[in-house]
This record gives sequence, C-alpha cells and structure tokens, in this order.
Amino acid sequence: MEIERKWLIKTEKVPFDLDSCEKVHIEQAYVSFSPTIRIRNVDRGRVFLLTVKTKAHGFDPELAKNEYETQITKEEYHQLMENARGNVISKTRYVRRVNDGLIYEIDVFEGEFSGLAYLEIEFQDSTTAASYPDPEWVERDVTYFPEFKNSALAKYGMPPMR
Repeated sequence: MEIERKWLIKTEKVPFDLDSCEKVHIEQAYVSFSPTIRIRNVDRGRVFLLTVKTKAHGFDPELAKNEYETQITKEEYHQLMENARGNVISKTRYVRRVNDGLIYEIDVFEGEFSGLAYLEIEFQDSTTAASYPDPEWVERDVTYFPEFKNSALAKYGMPPMR
C-alpha cells in the first residue's frame, strides 16, 4: 500500500541543493485511468516498470492506494506505449533522506508541464501522514486536489494554478 502526501513547490525555495540528491529521469504514460495502469521508463531505459493502482478499501482514497509494481522488458514497454492514453509525462525526480527518517521525492516536470514541481512523501501509516506538518518552504498541500495527480496531468493537461 502507498500512503502519500503531495505539495506544490517552487524549486528555488527548496532548502537544499537538488544536485546533492539522488537523481532519476522518468518518462511515464497511462494505459488505463480506471483502474490506474501506468508504465515508466526509468533513467532512459535502465528499468521499465508497470504499475497498477487501486483503491485501498477502508482508507482515505486520496491518501492511500493499493499499488502493485513489476519490472517489464523494453519490448513490453514499447508495446504498451502504443496503447498509451493522454499525455506522456517527463520529469526528473530528486530523492533525499531527511532527518526524521522520511524520504523526500521532488519531481520537476519537463516539456508541456515545465514549471510544475511537487514534493511527495510516503508514510508508514495514514495517521502519521495526516498529522505531518507542511514543510515551511512548500507552496501548498495538493494531496486532496485530484487535478494534481500524475494521472490527471496525463488525462487533462496542466492543472489550473489558482
């Protein structure tokens, strides 16, 4: 199960050097939006992944999802890309462990989503996730705004920034 919160950020406000983080390039597309079936090309062909996300019954549907992920071949990835729906998302993910034992994942989007950036944090349980304070440097919590989900970016494009 994935329990995650997401914040909209401005990269110039990040309080550490992104170049000091582990960095991975991700290209992702969606084969289905319901259920959510996503494919990823990680680091330009180093790894190809297929992910299925479904509702986690009994949990907050915006905070928690059941997630199944498996590695696929380059050929399978390209076959599935032929059936991709919507926009293909390209982003660089910066990963940093922080003092409280959590992992910050900062996604900086490219192409048609250039200028968009998120901080995502996965938690062990929904209670910790719900009570975690917003980091001082984030713009706003968008966990409960479906238009900021990656699947919504693929389906509808850039969200309104309000």
